[in-house]
Amino acid sequence: MCGRIAQVFPDGSFDRLLGSKGAPVPRIERWNVAPSDGVLAVCRGEGRSRVLCTADWGFLAPWEKIPELAKIRPINAKAETVASNKMFSTAFRTRRCLVPVRCWYEWKPVAPGLKQPYAMGRTDGQPITLGGIISLHRPHRDFPAELSLAIITTPAPDALADIHGRAPLVVAEADWPIWLGEVSGDPSAILARSAAGEVPAWPVARTVNRVGTDGPGLIESVEIEAEAMTIEGHA
Repeated sequence: MCGRIAQVFPDGSFDRLLGSKGAPVPRIERWNVAPSDGVLAVCRGEGRSRVLCTADWGFLAPWEKIPELAKIRPINAKAETVASNKMFSTAFRTRRCLVPVRCWYEWKPVAPGLKQPYAMGRTDGQPITLGGIISLHRPHRDFPAELSLAIITTPAPDALADIHGRAPLVVAEADWPIWLGEVSGDPSAILARSAAGEVPAWPVARTVNRVGTDGPGLIESVEIEAEAMTIEGHA
C-alpha cells in the first residue's frame, strides 16, 4: 500500500532524473500529499526527453468518459497484475512514469484500534523514484489532456514487511531508461526487483494521519512509546 507521500526536493536532485545538469527543481514543499491531490511525475516526452508533469493521484480507467462520475479511482496498481488488468495494461505498456518522493508513509498496527505511522526515505534527502502509470483523458480535442496516475505496489521486502505487507515499487536509477521506454528492455522484469528494501524507515508523529496537515515536522523521528501516550483515544 502507498497512500501518502511527501514531495520536497533539494537543489540538484533532479540533475540525473531529468538527464541534464542544473535541471530546475520545482519549488514545492508538500510533506503530506494524499490521494486526489496533484502529484509531480517524470514522464517520457518527445523523442527520448524526460519531462515533468502533474497528474491527479487516482487512476481514471480508459473507458471512463466523465472523471467526476467514475465509480473507482485506484491510487495503487499491483505489480502482479498491472500488465494484464484491463484497467491498467495499456498504461503499463505505453505510459509508465517515475514519481519522485522525499518519502512515503505506511501505518503499522501496534494495538487494537491503534496504528503507528512510519516514513520511508533516504537519509540524505535525495528523491526516491517510485514506479507509476499514467492515464490520459482528453475531454475534447480542443482541450488539454487531463492526467491521472497510480503508483505500483509490490509485496513488501523483508526489511519493511513488519510495518505493512505491501510497498511501492522503487525503480533503481539503472532501470530508469527501460522504465521510461527510452531504450529497449522488459519493464515487467523491473517489477520483480524493487529497491524498496534498501530504503530506511522510522516512526513519525500521528499528526500525519490528518489530511491537510503539512510541514517538515511530519517526517521527524519520534519515540513510539512516548508518542502513543500523547494521543488521546489513540487517534
